[in-house]
Amino acid sequence: MMKMKCKACDWVGDSEDLLIGEHPFQDGCELQGCPDCQEIWDLVRACDEPGCREEVKCGTPTPSGYRWTCHEHKPKEANE
Repeated sequence: MMKMKCKACDWVGDSEDLLIGEHPFQDGCELQGCPDCQEIWDLVRACDEPGCREEVKCGTPTPSGYRWTCHEHKPKEANE
């Protein structure tokens, strides 16, 4: 499960809440849509920091697991 954001309507929620449907032109492919506005082209991953609604800008391995964060919430590197 990952935190997602719709840039069209500013919805933020879990990837499990996305609308899923078959692609009408490519057999075996699925489309994901926003559960609020049904837009399919404006979904992005959102920062995994609680309360943050910003788009992910980096992924960082940490001792507790991989983090997907915006620039502001990027974990400090072990050697910094």
